[in-house]
Amino acid sequence: MDTNFNEQQRAIQSSARDFFQNECPTTVVRELEESDLGYSQEMWREMADLGWLGLTYPERYGGSEGGLLDLYVIYIEMGRSICPSPHLAAVIRAGETILAAGNDDQKESILPKIAAGKMVVAPAFMEPAGEYGPTGIQLRATVSPNGHTLTGAKILVPYAHVAQHLLVAARTGDAAEAITLFLVDPHAHGIAIERMDNIAGYPLFAITLNNVSVNAANVVGKVDGGWRALAPVLNRAAVLQCAEIVGAGERVMELAVGYAKDRVQFGRPIGQYQAVQYLCSDIAIGMHVTSLLSREAAWLIDEGEPSTKHVSIAKGYASGAIQLIVHQGQEVHAGVAFMLEHDMQLYTRRAKHWEFNLGDSAYHYEKIAEALEA
Repeated sequence: MDTNFNEQQRAIQSSARDFFQNECPTTVVRELEESDLGYSQEMWREMADLGWLGLTYPERYGGSEGGLLDLYVIYIEMGRSICPSPHLAAVIRAGETILAAGNDDQKESILPKIAAGKMVVAPAFMEPAGEYGPTGIQLRATVSPNGHTLTGAKILVPYAHVAQHLLVAARTGDAAEAITLFLVDPHAHGIAIERMDNIAGYPLFAITLNNVSVNAANVVGKVDGGWRALAPVLNRAAVLQCAEIVGAGERVMELAVGYAKDRVQFGRPIGQYQAVQYLCSDIAIGMHVTSLLSREAAWLIDEGEPSTKHVSIAKGYASGAIQLIVHQGQEVHAGVAFMLEHDMQLYTRRAKHWEFNLGDSAYHYEKIAEALEA
């Protein structure tokens, strides 16, 4: 197993670092956080022009058939810059699910537009109970003369306000994995969309569906077969979330070490005190271990090897590591990093979302236990 980045991946990462440093400094991040859209449409189109939106899609859908590690290096840089974008939501969680399970008409009508930056599809999976996984999906889809009728609620739906479609996971049977996926018009009769305040500053929404009619042509994949299509995509998304955590950890490390060198207390830089050195060491350990575990999971996925347990090992560790990383970064900076003017608080707030997004440590450690028992 060789999880080192190859020459092409290093070139992609270098290009991504230059791009985000130039196009998405923290001043821009703050502006986007306060904006109605929550992301830059111009930057989104530029990412499409660079081929990053269709990187893992087949050529016939506007992609370049890259692997997960090719995308992983971009996500490291997205994490460093904490760039707000619909990439993980629209390109991966929704787009790759349609790629895996959709019919030809759905793929041809949606994927090229996602790859070109002309369409956003918002994944609507999480529900008010807050349980991750198939059993947490309880929104009901009942059979109707023309297809199905959906009734229930979804929360933490990213970028629903700019989406042309919602990809809704609904329960169609009593078995744990009897889930079906539907493409839903966000403007359809019976849908209410409300913005959710959150510490991370992301554009997240609560959606209520009241007897929303969805015709049979908008079922993605097989009825009751949605979770089998969705689960591998969510694993890929979890690895990319880990990559963001790695990139953020690198930047927090730079901020902490830079401050420890510059801040003088009792006549010398605070970085000369062991107590501060321990804090910086914790940041480095959390970032490096997350990197090793998530690159291993990404490599296994690219090689077509069994990877579910390794994804859970990586995300389970990363969810805890990112909290340790930002906590120790705050400790190095002391009170100054809690000020809104300081960049450290941006990473601290994003970290809370990353901790729970795509499964927290408790969920993934349970999955590891199940795998070991099996």
